[in-house]
Amino acid sequence: MNHLLSEVLPFVSNYGLWIVFFGMMVEGTTMILVSGVLCYLGMLSLGEVVPVAIAGAVIGDQFWYLMGKYYARSLLVKFTTLKERVEKLEESVINKGRWLAFGGRFVYGGAILFPLTLGVYKFSHKTFTLFDTIGVTLWSIVGILLGYFLGSGVEEFVGKIEKVWHFVLLIALFIAVVYLVKYAIKYFKSS
Repeated sequence: MNHLLSEVLPFVSNYGLWIVFFGMMVEGTTMILVSGVLCYLGMLSLGEVVPVAIAGAVIGDQFWYLMGKYYARSLLVKFTTLKERVEKLEESVINKGRWLAFGGRFVYGGAILFPLTLGVYKFSHKTFTLFDTIGVTLWSIVGILLGYFLGSGVEEFVGKIEKVWHFVLLIALFIAVVYLVKYAIKYFKSS
């Protein structure tokens, strides 16, 4: 457990891009920051992570759009809170559908909610795909670079990251910050 690279590098080398891909389909905010940190540490290549992250996010968004288009009406009956949130967005879909497609990843809770809602209201699939892809591309590049620069700042603060527990501490710190920000946004929205 002395050196991060000797313990983690083989796993990240073999599965890192797959983890990024599937992580972006499921939960993008934490994954995007962690990906940037791993690029900074030299465990992943920035040139490989960016397109993989974009592909994972776009495919995930397509999944939620298609779920909304073909299955959501019957599923929303079981999830009343989500149904209420989707119904509140109907007017926005009509007036601002392109912005919802573009900005879904930039809004807390929007990565699943916006594509699902656009699908429910049969927003144009071609238009959704175009604006979603542009938004996801911008969001992925900015998020990965933010993680990259945060990794450099944390490394200066913590010192050279050589031990596994430093790496675990770094990841835990990022996850804590992300969830604190999400909680604060949710708290201030409900106030």
